[in-house]
Formats: sequence, C-alpha cells, structure tokens
Amino acid sequence: MKNDIMVDIETTGTDMSRNAIIQIAGVRFDYETGTLDTDNMFNRCLAIPGWRTWDLGTHQWWQKQGDVLKNIMSRAEDPRTVLIDFARWVNLSGDSPRLWAKPSHFEFPFISSYYSDFELPIPFGYRETVDLNSFMRGRFNSPGKDAFDKEIPMDGPAHDAIYDTIHQIAYALEIKKRALIAA
Repeated sequence: MKNDIMVDIETTGTDMSRNAIIQIAGVRFDYETGTLDTDNMFNRCLAIPGWRTWDLGTHQWWQKQGDVLKNIMSRAEDPRTVLIDFARWVNLSGDSPRLWAKPSHFEFPFISSYYSDFELPIPFGYRETVDLNSFMRGRFNSPGKDAFDKEIPMDGPAHDAIYDTIHQIAYALEIKKRALIAA
C-alpha cells in the first residue's frame, strides 16, 4: 500500500486560528491500483479546547444536520491524545506520507494550527499535499471545470468525516478513470 492518505475534518467554523476540529478521519489508499486500506482507518472525534470556539453560523448549520453532530460530540476525546495517535497512524509505513484533501488549503492549515497549539510536529509536509479540487481541474486542463463529485454516491451520512474521506477517494479514482478515457 502506498502512503497516499485522504484526510477529512469536521470543524466548528472556518477560522483556523479560533475554531475547533471536532472530527478527523483518514484512509490510506493506493492511487495507482485503487486499493483502499479499510482495515486500518483513522476516525476520531476531538473535544473542543478552551481557546477554540464555535462560529454561530456554523453551529446553526450543524443543528440542521440531524444526529451527525450529536454522534460526533458523544465520542469526543482529549485533542492532544488524538493528535498524537493520528501522527503515529500517519507514519505507520515509515514513508513520506502524501496528504490528499478536498480542499487541502482548508485541512492542512487547520491541522497544522492544532499541532502548533499543542507543540507537536505535524505528520505531513506541505510539499506532499494534493488538493483534490485542483487535481481534478488539472487533470482536465480546465481551471473552471465543475466538479462531478455529486455524481458519486455517498456510502454513509455526509459530514461524517470517515464517510466523506471514502467518498473523496472514490472521487479521486473517478478523476483518474475519466482522465484516462479522455486521453
């Protein structure tokens, strides 16, 4: 299994310095073969540190998402412990991990800010980051190309990071398939 890792986070807002990560999920996959390591996924929920807050609009939005937020918050753990475990999980293979995210310019800085808050080394390098939206547009040679991820069915509730992560891998593999057909 290559060290491609799709990551998704759920948060209390979009301000990376003030809002909180409440769930982080990751799934290893091999972009070349399309293989997913579903036996060893990472899916943990984080308690909100005292210096992080809710964005009012985001909180109201979450309230409309059914039981997803309730499920996440009921599993909340000490964030430092989750970050340490996540870094260990990321580095299991010993290779330089490649972070995939949709979009990476949200996940990477948010995760980085948390590792900084807790004075821990971040397990990903910014040079080894793939933004799924840019990847899609680049594969089709069109910066304005509309995403087709909504065409790919979700296998679980949206806005639960583990299901979003698996959906995003399916999207990445569909991009590869469509690009090969177009070539």
